[in-house]
Amino acid sequence: MSKDSRKEEINILDALVVLAKEKTLVLKIVILATLIALVISFMWPKSYDSSALILPPDQQQTFSGIAGMLGGMMPLNLGSEPQVNSETILSILNSRSLRVALIEEFDLYEVYSSNIIEELLLKLEQNISIVDTREGGFGFNPIISVRITVTDREPERAQKMTRFILDRLDETVRDINRRNAVEQLEIITRRYQRNLMEMEEAELAFKEYQEKHGLIEVEQQANAIINNLAEVKANMIETEIAINVMQASVSENNPELRNLRRTHAELERTFNQLVQRSDSEARAANIIPPMLDVPELALNYYRLYREVTIQNKIYETIYPQYDFSQTIAETEKRGIQILDDAHLPTYKSSPKRAFIVLGGFVFSIFFSLLIVYYRHTMNVGRETDSRQYNQIRELQEQLRFRSRKEKNES
Repeated sequence: MSKDSRKEEINILDALVVLAKEKTLVLKIVILATLIALVISFMWPKSYDSSALILPPDQQQTFSGIAGMLGGMMPLNLGSEPQVNSETILSILNSRSLRVALIEEFDLYEVYSSNIIEELLLKLEQNISIVDTREGGFGFNPIISVRITVTDREPERAQKMTRFILDRLDETVRDINRRNAVEQLEIITRRYQRNLMEMEEAELAFKEYQEKHGLIEVEQQANAIINNLAEVKANMIETEIAINVMQASVSENNPELRNLRRTHAELERTFNQLVQRSDSEARAANIIPPMLDVPELALNYYRLYREVTIQNKIYETIYPQYDFSQTIAETEKRGIQILDDAHLPTYKSSPKRAFIVLGGFVFSIFFSLLIVYYRHTMNVGRETDSRQYNQIRELQEQLRFRSRKEKNES
């Protein structure tokens, strides 16, 4: 056995001997501290948790995957019910206005014994838990569910506060959905009315031209080009509506809004190119029979026919969205989906008596060992007048608060 090992063994034995000599003191401290912890655990006010589980609404309103018929892109789908997203629900639950409403509704001024609103908000923040569960995976994942928990000393009040939060959240979500639906309807209505006016003007102009110059049958090749143009124009209008709807609720730097604008610019460029190509092909290929041997009259007839076809295609695209948005705006909006309603707690959530008693027991052991070895160090130091003893005495002297008279005497 090495010298260091023997020294360590002797030190451990010395510590055990000291502890054995003071076993009565250690036992008294441990028993006393454990009893105090037990008393505190029974005197500690009880708290109860009432919780509810809600599901976020389906994210039906989306502007991703926007396109026209060109390049393999799919057309927009604006015919969907605008819904508050799950991130907005979290913002509502954590809002100051909701907590102030709770304070007023349940007179928490008296419950928390304070008239200072900021202090009440801090105490209420400690008693409300909002926990969201998200889908697994990396990056930003959508919310699956949100659990709302309210802690209070009275189980009935905890349940009522949780239900109040659910009711206020449902009311707010319904109101936001209603306003979003009305705003979307207004945007689509303006474009729909404009389409009706432009379609009527195109049809009247086309009718007058036919009455003046006669009816001409447009060949299949011309119809194919015009239908292609009409599809692109309809997608342009859809994208334009999506931009107007979206920019009312997001910032200008929103990535999805910027993608929408790029898509609209590309569709507009494609439409202009198709218009130029159709005019040139109409002249070169003679796809419309000449009228009175005047090609310019045939070209004008072709353009009027094209405008009527485009406006009709826009109408076919916008009217279903207009009708659906009108129905949604007049329908009672759905709020949150409650999976677990607020329950009446029958068992306290705190205090955890076992943890309090165990904590007191562990602390008392540590504290008793500290006292025992402190007393042993002081006794040995007093007999030997060691340097460590003198340092401890000096520290005690410096930490003691003395009066001015005592300082002068020293």
